[in-house]
Amino acid sequence: MPSIWRLTQWICLCVVIVSLVACMAMAAVRSVGLTQVTVTALDQKAEPRDHLIPLVKQTEALPDYRIVINTTTGRRINLGARPNQSAIDGLTWRLSDPISIDEIASIRLEDQDKLVSDAIVEVQLSSEAVTAGNYKFEFLTERSLAVGFQSFFKTPVGIAIGTAFTLAVLLILLMLFASLFGGVVG
Repeated sequence: MPSIWRLTQWICLCVVIVSLVACMAMAAVRSVGLTQVTVTALDQKAEPRDHLIPLVKQTEALPDYRIVINTTTGRRINLGARPNQSAIDGLTWRLSDPISIDEIASIRLEDQDKLVSDAIVEVQLSSEAVTAGNYKFEFLTERSLAVGFQSFFKTPVGIAIGTAFTLAVLLILLMLFASLFGGVVG
C-alpha cells in the first residue's frame, strides 16, 4: 500500500497538470482584446460646441472628445482626449495594452470639460459597428495569449486555480525536501 506522502504527491501532481490544462483552455477562450476604438460623427451640426460666441475662433469651440472604458469591476480606463476636433472624419483611439472584451461593461464618449465632463453617449462593445445618437463606433479586436491569461486569473476560477497550483507546488517541494532530508537523517 502506498504511503500517504506518495498519494499526496500524486494528487498534487494531478492538480498541477489539470490546472495548467484548464488555464490554457480558459485563456484561449478569453484571449480576445480591444485594441482600437474609432468614433465618427454622423452630422457635424449635431456635434456639441463649447461656445457659440461671435468673433471667437470656432475651431476652438469644437468638442474635446474623450473615450472612457467602464470595466465589469467598476474601474474606469481613460483613453485620453482629442481637444478641439470634429469627429466627422473619424477619431481613433489606440490602446497600448489591449483589454479583454470580457472585462468591458461599456464604452462612453464624453465631451471633456475643465470641471465636469459631459457624457455624450454610452455603448456596448460589439463585433459590428454600433450607432448611437449622432455617432458611429467601430471596434478593432485581436487575439492575445497575454490578454487571455491576465483576464482568466482575475476571475474567481482563475484565482482558485492559481491558489491550488501554488499550494500543490509548495507541497511537492516540501515533500521533496522531506524525502531528501529524511533519507540523510535515517
